[in-house]
Amino acid sequence: MSESKQFFPGLIDYDGRTSADYESGRALSTEAADTWVKIVAPFVQHDESFTILDLGAGTGRFAALFAREFKAQVIGIEPSKGMLTVATRGDKLTNLAYAAGVAECIPLRSKSCDLVWLSQVWHHIRDHHACARELHRIGSLGSYVLVRGAFGDQLDGFPTFFRFWPSTREICQQLPTIRQTVDALQTNGFVLAEHRRVRQVTATSLSEFAKRTQLRADTALALISDSEFREGQMAIEKSGAIKTRPEPVIEIIELLVFRTNAG
Repeated sequence: MSESKQFFPGLIDYDGRTSADYESGRALSTEAADTWVKIVAPFVQHDESFTILDLGAGTGRFAALFAREFKAQVIGIEPSKGMLTVATRGDKLTNLAYAAGVAECIPLRSKSCDLVWLSQVWHHIRDHHACARELHRIGSLGSYVLVRGAFGDQLDGFPTFFRFWPSTREICQQLPTIRQTVDALQTNGFVLAEHRRVRQVTATSLSEFAKRTQLRADTALALISDSEFREGQMAIEKSGAIKTRPEPVIEIIELLVFRTNAG
């Protein structure tokens, strides 16, 4: 392996500079937000008693989106005080609340959630089986858990990223695999209902994508060497500047849909 660091949960400090840059560096494009709302909508009952948990909510990009789009109660649980500070600075929505907590010990009562959303957070969880047990505990009968992210055994969805920073692939290969993820949840009371590969417009142009990557608010970018990051950033900015006809940056994001096993 190159100068890139070995990845393990807890390695990234989300209370430092990352919390300040995350909101801009990982913002959802309008197209991406629309895509995910349409995907999640069929799992949501538009009822004020319906509760959505955004576990590992970060700066609240999905929690706030769901609270605006759905007639439901949304709770964002996040372990980082820095990320929570940014999240709670946003719009004050009456159906949105945040709390500090970790995935292995979720601070909610049993059977209190109807839908759980985990976006790009599974690889940050230290004990997947403990998390899965907690997800089963807090889930209502027939509830769903949606796991969105990248997995170590399915990495063909990020060609632009790997083109400019090749060694980020080595880091991403260390992430939990789809098989490991499915095994952890199935062992603890869930069944895999669906596996989707979602085409997402991450940025409307390479130049826009480069403005985000310069903040280095991505796990893989944070772990490569400074010299490789600078080299890739200069290359992507140069490529974006010479594009006479901007094209969107497309990524393929994995979505695993789990349902509580009534049996």
